[in-house]
Amino acid sequence: MFTASDKELVADKKKPAENEWICMMEGIFNTLNHTMIGVVCIYTSWLCWINGFEKLYTWHVFLTLIGYHLLMAEGIVLLYSGNGWTQKLTHSHKRTVHWLIEVVGCSCCVVGIALEIYFRESTNRRHFSSTHSIVGLVSLAFLALTLVNGLMALFAPELRRRIRPIYSKLGHYLTGTVCYVLGMVAIVLAYEKKIYRQNTITEGITMMTVFTIAVTVLSMVGVVKTVYNQVKTLAK
Repeated sequence: MFTASDKELVADKKKPAENEWICMMEGIFNTLNHTMIGVVCIYTSWLCWINGFEKLYTWHVFLTLIGYHLLMAEGIVLLYSGNGWTQKLTHSHKRTVHWLIEVVGCSCCVVGIALEIYFRESTNRRHFSSTHSIVGLVSLAFLALTLVNGLMALFAPELRRRIRPIYSKLGHYLTGTVCYVLGMVAIVLAYEKKIYRQNTITEGITMMTVFTIAVTVLSMVGVVKTVYNQVKTLAK
């Protein structure tokens, strides 16, 4: 018969083993996530090269993909404890790198969308006439909100007297999540556009669609955990 102390000893031995399995699975999925991010970005960059960078629309596709699919995704994932290449960074360094990557990523998105608006204006085409463009516009609006409350989150200690840091950080996480997810949805919708249909095969479009959806889900794991913990803190 096992005594209570024997049961506690067995439970204590199981915990490290379970943690090892969790860390291993986190590492595997994190590596898959980075791989899929790279594959889609390289593949689309190649398609943009075929389509020609002398066209403004090509730059729209290239910049928004780099902004959302590469930089925003990596900027989000780097804050996750299971992310391989940032595990040895301090929280302060992670926050600095996050800001740098996200600012560049947001700039790419804004310039990419601005070029498409200019292109349509110069060719007398209708603006925001498709689901893809409308979703992209809403994402751009949330991008602006994310930058504003991101500044509030960055200077949360200085603003402590006016607003609790947890509120500004939670607001940043929520608007940033909506911005990123909508941007990735717009990218998935863009895979049906002419630049993809004319320059690649159906299997290539299917692969990029599956990879983009998977990247969106995997990149949100750390954010969901953080938001859940902050909501629990507020509920106390």
